[in-house]
Amino acid sequence: MEWGNAKKFVIILLVLLNLALGVLNFRQRQENTMTAAQERAIFEVLSQNSITLYTELPTVSRPMPRLLAEVPSYSKETLERLFFDSKKTTVTVSTDKSVYRGDGSTLTLQGAHGRLERAGVKLGKGSLTRSAAQRMAEKFISQTEFFFGTYDEPVVLECDDGFEVNFYGTYKRESVFSNYFSLFVTENGVRWVDFSYCPVQGYAGEKRDICHADEALLAFMREWRRSGNAEATISRIELGYDRMENTNASVDGTVSLEPCYRIYLMEQADPCLINAYTCQIVQKD
Repeated sequence: MEWGNAKKFVIILLVLLNLALGVLNFRQRQENTMTAAQERAIFEVLSQNSITLYTELPTVSRPMPRLLAEVPSYSKETLERLFFDSKKTTVTVSTDKSVYRGDGSTLTLQGAHGRLERAGVKLGKGSLTRSAAQRMAEKFISQTEFFFGTYDEPVVLECDDGFEVNFYGTYKRESVFSNYFSLFVTENGVRWVDFSYCPVQGYAGEKRDICHADEALLAFMREWRRSGNAEATISRIELGYDRMENTNASVDGTVSLEPCYRIYLMEQADPCLINAYTCQIVQKD
């Protein structure tokens, strides 16, 4: 009899514990989720300041840790396979960069950043469509997966002489903005490629609270107005990871990536970067 009562007591205790945990989890989700009232309020405030919002907002802002990455190391053979169809190149090395030349193409490497120029590919869209440009860029990216891995769905921008196709890296379904490929595609092929890559090693440190998207937008609005700008149209806002410093390399070869919001305007190509930990604008070169 006593054993039966003890079992009932344990069951009741477990039920109460589960209920308590459920309430705590619900409250936590509420704290990390932007409400409909907050969304309406930020739309109103932005509108009053001549800023139009043409995108959905990230509504969940759960605590996030930093990411730890490292400065990449390339062999000459790997670079030739990636960017020169495995053909031989000549190399010029200086204190801060390396330049590879071969078959009408030039690759310049500086820290984590690289740029490939293809002089033989002429500018001009001709009859090239957005979808065709995306397919050409995706074909190029697919040939680099053995080293750089896979990337998110691209963002395609139409320009006067072609299309700019931008790919961003991911880590466990989180966007990693500091790992990117930006390709300029014309009717004749890929004209140039800008890229930055630091292989992610994993999470680093404890999870920390991040600001909501509406707080990031308010920080952007204050800076936008302070700089004397007038109207603006926000086309996209994304949450992911990026480098907060401008240096190309670190002393120990590792790089710290922090959560951030990227706010894209229709009026300019480069996004505004906001540190999601501090809710402050990040100035990058």
